[in-house]
Amino acid sequence: MANYTGLEDPNLRTLISDQHGVLSATQAVSCGLSRETMRRRVLRGLWQRPVPGVYALQSGPPNRLQWLIAAQLYAGEGSVLTGRAALSVYGLEVGGPDRSDGPVAVDHLHALVPHRIRRQNVARLRITRTTMVPKPTRFGVLRVAPLARSVIDSCLAAVEDGDEGSVDGIVTAALTDGRVRLTELEYELGKAPRRHSGLLRSEIARSKAHERATASRRLLEEIRAFGPQGALPDVAIYQGRTRVAQAAAIWPNRAVAAVVGAPEHEIRALIALGFAVVQVVPQQIEEDPASVLRQISSALADRPQATLPTGISLLPLASTHSAGSADSARQPIAADPQRALTASSPARTGVSSVLPLGGTGQTK
Repeated sequence: MANYTGLEDPNLRTLISDQHGVLSATQAVSCGLSRETMRRRVLRGLWQRPVPGVYALQSGPPNRLQWLIAAQLYAGEGSVLTGRAALSVYGLEVGGPDRSDGPVAVDHLHALVPHRIRRQNVARLRITRTTMVPKPTRFGVLRVAPLARSVIDSCLAAVEDGDEGSVDGIVTAALTDGRVRLTELEYELGKAPRRHSGLLRSEIARSKAHERATASRRLLEEIRAFGPQGALPDVAIYQGRTRVAQAAAIWPNRAVAAVVGAPEHEIRALIALGFAVVQVVPQQIEEDPASVLRQISSALADRPQATLPTGISLLPLASTHSAGSADSARQPIAADPQRALTASSPARTGVSSVLPLGGTGQTK
């Protein structure tokens, strides 16, 4: 039961209402309530003190939202909630349904605070001091870290707590939910400390490989049905004995390569060898495959005289997955040295990019 006796100040009443019956000692003192009065009310069971210096103005235990507000008040100005506490605010279920007073919020409270502020872990609340507190998302009075950052912090905390088995479920739940993309998780992970991150990096790499393979298959389906013909599908590109890159499709007679989710070093290597590279972002295969096919057709039209560079070999990876002569299928197909792409070719360093919707160079 709520107990607001002696809290008649209108400003204080408004603050209590906004904070769902939770108040910090500093807020109470600023409105004329003594610390001794607060202490006595806790001793008599009229109020609860979930964390030091923060009170739930009721005799019963705080609910989930009150715990979150108490954690934020303890963490102080400039702090943001993150980890599983933040995921519960976003409504993202990890490890079971999110109950109003359940363990997802209460047992996994986590806040990021500016490095200059001295705070320590207390009760159920984990404190992480950082020089890079993210811009928060607002949910009423709550300040919550962006979803991708909250996912990464959830996984790192799970590993630190010895709960490595939760990492796969958290990442899978986040990607399945659809509000966060793998590229966002990669970006946030790139900024995270290396400590405790090995398992998460492996999980992200596996998810990325799966996403790339799935998107490549979808691209090949679109090319076979509607795209320019003459493509060699699912190819590894070698320079001598060194594997340079992997492409979802290559048009050998034009030295055009379509790559899906390829790392930057592969793209740079292909460009340096004389390929025109159509860079495909996995989610655009689902959202706008027609624009991808237009980019490929444009790249092919710009290179009527281009051919494969000297010393380049192609290994059709798709053939290694089928039955038959696996050994012969694994032998690279050498490019004809007489059909080398010359430096005078106007398309030697050409690049055609396909970017995510909403990014620079947006296509529709």
